[in-house]
Amino acid sequence: MVSLFMLQGCETDIDIIAPKRDVTIIYGLLEANKTRQYIRINKAFVAEGAASDIAAQQGVNEYSDSEMTAKVMELHSDGSATGRVWNLQSTYVTTKEDGAFFSDSNKVYYFDATLNTNKNYRIECTVNVEGEDTKVVSAETAVLGNRNNSTGELEEIRLTKPNLVGASSDPSLADRSEVEFLGNGDYRTSTDVNWLKAQGGVSYTCYYRFYYRDRDTITGITTKDSLLFTVGTVRADNPNSTGEITFNMNPEEFFIQVEQNVPDYDFDNASFKRIASDTLQYFLEIADNTLATYIEVNQPATEIVQEQPEYTNVTNGIGIFASRYVTSTRKPYKEYESGRVFTSGTLEELLYSNQIADSSGEGDAKYYTNKKGFLVPKRCNNGVCK
Repeated sequence: MVSLFMLQGCETDIDIIAPKRDVTIIYGLLEANKTRQYIRINKAFVAEGAASDIAAQQGVNEYSDSEMTAKVMELHSDGSATGRVWNLQSTYVTTKEDGAFFSDSNKVYYFDATLNTNKNYRIECTVNVEGEDTKVVSAETAVLGNRNNSTGELEEIRLTKPNLVGASSDPSLADRSEVEFLGNGDYRTSTDVNWLKAQGGVSYTCYYRFYYRDRDTITGITTKDSLLFTVGTVRADNPNSTGEITFNMNPEEFFIQVEQNVPDYDFDNASFKRIASDTLQYFLEIADNTLATYIEVNQPATEIVQEQPEYTNVTNGIGIFASRYVTSTRKPYKEYESGRVFTSGTLEELLYSNQIADSSGEGDAKYYTNKKGFLVPKRCNNGVCK
């Protein structure tokens, strides 16, 4: 009886909520080819109730203006200040994808500046949350990109293969470059894609898009669509070397994905038109060493031990402050940089499926992209359309 009394008298309530402690989270990727830099600064939260319910509340992970101020400073290579300082301004964005956190509008910070690839940049956040001592959260990064030492201008990271005719001598005289996905009466199984390197670039990821649109000629409604093709990711042997980075892609994959992922054309509907672009848009994303390491560490675990290490370069907080460079072959401010167009043979195979022989189930496969009913606008070259 005594033992039973003692058990009944014990305290059984367990407080699983740890004492609240402010944790600052920074995510910022500086880009030399952009003049407005966006940085996400949030705080971790702890409270009673389901984390998914709390995360869905607006502002639960955001600092108020009285709790946090932030600035970015430009530094020389020796760490001394250049004198250029930008106080971060806050704004709200509505482009966040749906997820666990509140997505209708989210607070982000920005500053406007032309960044110098020969300098470093340091972010400092002064956090003063009620009940805690004031703290400074900081991180530092260099900026990816090639700068012309003579003019001081940022040099463009260009696609060099397939290259525009004349682009190497004078980009303003460049003609269109043609993409050949066929060879010797069959689909090509490999071809190289080359981009210029960026100073400080460690990881390079290349992909391209094929665009098309469906139009109802009676209602005038147009629906735009595209297919995304991954070329691959290459890691540079020497981030400080110049020259080119080379990817190897499989052109046959283009016809496979078009056949599998584009709905068949409604040939019985006379008002329905499907217009294909004859121009591919190539993209390149470059990550510096900090960002490349962060991506690598956060890859899905493939081994028995599932616990992943935490990687951050933020002092007194967590997150990442690094640099990237994103570019593509379509630039509205350069008319001659309009992408890369299909050769006549490749385009004809896409439209009519008549360049590759049908093996009747034997040997190589045949992809009937003519079932997609693509049309193309007039092909123009130097103002001459055909």
